[in-house]
Amino acid sequence: MGVTHGKKRDLQHPPETHLNVSVMQMHKLEQQNRYWELQASLSQLQSEEENSNLIRPQKPLNPLTASKSHQELHKELRMTHKSRVHQEGKTELQRALEKRRWEQRVKASRDQEEAKRSRSPFHQELLKRQQRLEKFERDKGQQREGPEFLRVKERLRRTAVLDA
Repeated sequence: MGVTHGKKRDLQHPPETHLNVSVMQMHKLEQQNRYWELQASLSQLQSEEENSNLIRPQKPLNPLTASKSHQELHKELRMTHKSRVHQEGKTELQRALEKRRWEQRVKASRDQEEAKRSRSPFHQELLKRQQRLEKFERDKGQQREGPEFLRVKERLRRTAVLDA
């Protein structure tokens, strides 16, 4: 009983001839069939797992976030943030910008008031005259805006007086 190197195998299998192509095709078909069988068995296993009440693995919990104090703190932060945003409808940045704009407006109005106080009496009289003229022009414009038939009638009176 010695060790043979390939001689026994040659005797057991017939030598391959022109059927080599068909054997390759058969081999490919067998591999495809095995692949589809494996896929079908995998899908069956998955459906069986879904139907069974097995415990599924879960991601381990972070001890910091799992602590009760951390959860309470996080909950409080979320609630205060929501209440601030809902109450005012604005974020902290928007509130800060509005405060800045408001302060600028107040400062501008103060400056205007100081400028009015520091005006000379002559300048104040000029402003009063300007306001009276503007008011007079507005009143005159409103009179002209009266009904058109009155204006036409007025013109006819003038022409009748001139003709006579």
